[in-house]
Amino acid sequence: MLAISTRFFATKVAAATGVATKFPTGLKISPYAMYIKENFKNDANKKNTEIVKDLSVKWKAMKDSEKNKYSELSKSHNEKRMKDFLKLSTEEQTKLVNEAQEKKADRATRREAKERREKRKQEGRPTVPPNAYALFIKEKLSGTGSENKNKMKEAVEQWKSSSDAQKQKYTVEAKKLKDEYHNTLAIWASEKKEKSSK
Repeated sequence: MLAISTRFFATKVAAATGVATKFPTGLKISPYAMYIKENFKNDANKKNTEIVKDLSVKWKAMKDSEKNKYSELSKSHNEKRMKDFLKLSTEEQTKLVNEAQEKKADRATRREAKERREKRKQEGRPTVPPNAYALFIKEKLSGTGSENKNKMKEAVEQWKSSSDAQKQKYTVEAKKLKDEYHNTLAIWASEKKEKSSK
């Protein structure tokens, strides 16, 4: 009901002001998400997923009268965010909508890639080897800690400015790994086919 009323409010205001009726995803927050946000506390002894799972169980056990607090918080939060959004110029609104869509698409792409990796791992499929660029970056960042963004930037710039002759070491190694991968993949595929035919 809350999502409908917020959308109705936004559509009415948009119609009155003449601005676009598209809104960025993530503009609204549900009562449940408001509850999680308010009650989430980091715990060194627990994973974040476990904390959220515990809160989810508590939320499901709550009475509707207790959940009303979060419904009201969510409603006022969403209306304020919507009003703030509608105060922006059409260009700013369009920019926010586009950024939200790009983030959503990026999350979907990463989720699909993760699912593909997990499926391949479950199947026992050989891992795709790194290319020349990845080998170079890995070598340059080894022992620096993955958090070192400056080292990463330096390595990327160094790769870009390297000549083909300087890249050859990594290109040869990548080709060797790729050939090994294709051989291993062919063996794996034939073994899989053999098992499925039995």
